[in-house]
Order: sequence, then C-alpha cells, then structure tokens
Amino acid sequence: MASTEINNYISKRYDRWLDYAIYHCNRNGMADEAVDVLNEVLLSLLQKSDTMLRQLLSAKKKDYTDLDFFVLKMIKLNITSSTSPYQSKYKSLPSDENTDFDMLDEIEDRMTDQTDKSGELLDQIHCVRNIFDSLDLSKLARRVFEFHFFQDGNFCDWPGEETQNQLYEIYNGVLELIKRKLNGEMMF
Repeated sequence: MASTEINNYISKRYDRWLDYAIYHCNRNGMADEAVDVLNEVLLSLLQKSDTMLRQLLSAKKKDYTDLDFFVLKMIKLNITSSTSPYQSKYKSLPSDENTDFDMLDEIEDRMTDQTDKSGELLDQIHCVRNIFDSLDLSKLARRVFEFHFFQDGNFCDWPGEETQNQLYEIYNGVLELIKRKLNGEMMF
C-alpha cells in the first residue's frame, strides 16, 4: 500500500497528468479514454514497491520528480504502443464512421441462409468413396488413389518402387473413371 506522502503527491499532480493524457489521447484517436489510461497507469504505479515509489518521489529535477517523468512516460506508452497493458486490455475493434450498422442484420441473415459447406463436402467425399469402392481396380491402383486422395499423401513420400510419373498416371486414371461414373457415362 502506498504511503500517505505518495497518495498526496498523486492527488496534487492528478490534474496535470490528466491534461497530458487528454492531449496524447486526442492526438491518437482515443479522445474519450484519457481518464481510463491515467487510472490504469496509476493502478500499475501503486502496485510497485513502496521503496521504489519513494525513490522516484525523492529524486527532484526543478519543479518535477522522477515520479512525474515515470507517470508521463507510462501515459504516453499506454496510448501510443499497441502492445501496452492498456491497449492489450481495452483496445476496441476498429470501425469506420461511415459504416451502416443496420446492414449488419442483413449480412447476418445472408450468412444464416448459406448452406452447410462442410456437410456438402462430406457428402461429396462419401459419393467418391462409394464410386471408388464399386470400381474393379487393381490393388496398386486402389493403394495409389487412397494414398493421394483419401489420406492426402504426397507422392514424394510414396513407400513403393513406382516413379512419380507412374503414380500420377495411375491416380489420374482412377480419377477419370470416378468422374465418368459421376457424369453418368459409366454404369457398374
């Protein structure tokens, strides 16, 4: 807990520090946040050790103490630095003053009307799987297609002796059969 001497000094200097905070907040587009910034700085300051605060208070330079310079520096940092404690805690989302917030409801409605893309993709993969299972393929063709399509394997990592050209030729052949079956060109 800060001593009475430190609390009195903070009370005495509060208005000047607030003016400084208002000035820098206005310059950085945070006009209504000066009091909050200053209070956050003072909260952080009062959590320092009493010994450190007394040292800052006792070091004087003309009409100011090191405590003044410390507080002013912390105010400016909390306003200008995007990684400061204040900005990290209270940073608001950027907004454009020209934004029509009534449009947000319409956008939300459009988004809820969209279909389930992941569900569609899953249905398509099931369809490919069913067609693949119905094809009369060699063991090698099955392994190659499963490795590349279903397991998302890279042919550079293929465990067999086949060259990449051979693997792509086999894969593309199976893929062509599946496409033909999907388009109704083949019956099985």
